[in-house]
Amino acid sequence: MKIKISKDSVDFESMKTKLENNFTDYTFKERSKKFLVASKSNTVGCNILMRKNKIIVVGNFPTMTGQIIYSLSLVLLGVLIPLIIYFAVFHKKMKRIENEIGEFIKEECGI
Repeated sequence: MKIKISKDSVDFESMKTKLENNFTDYTFKERSKKFLVASKSNTVGCNILMRKNKIIVVGNFPTMTGQIIYSLSLVLLGVLIPLIIYFAVFHKKMKRIENEIGEFIKEECGI
């Protein structure tokens, strides 16, 4: 989900504290200066990336281990089997978290 904002209108640290206060059941980790990972469990979460003119919220595996395991399963088992498992088990949960956090950011940014 891409959320358009005016240039440098949102402060990353204030957005991070608002998210932490509103979503108490999620854990938030900062991967880099403008990259935040929200996780509900070890297998379901989303990435929040802040750019100059937009904020990008994408459902994804919250840990690097989960991402590596999924990538290796794509290579070793082929594309079809891991893709079916991903859509059957993970996609719906990741999309729900992405929409929750994306809607909250839209409300807080005034868009």
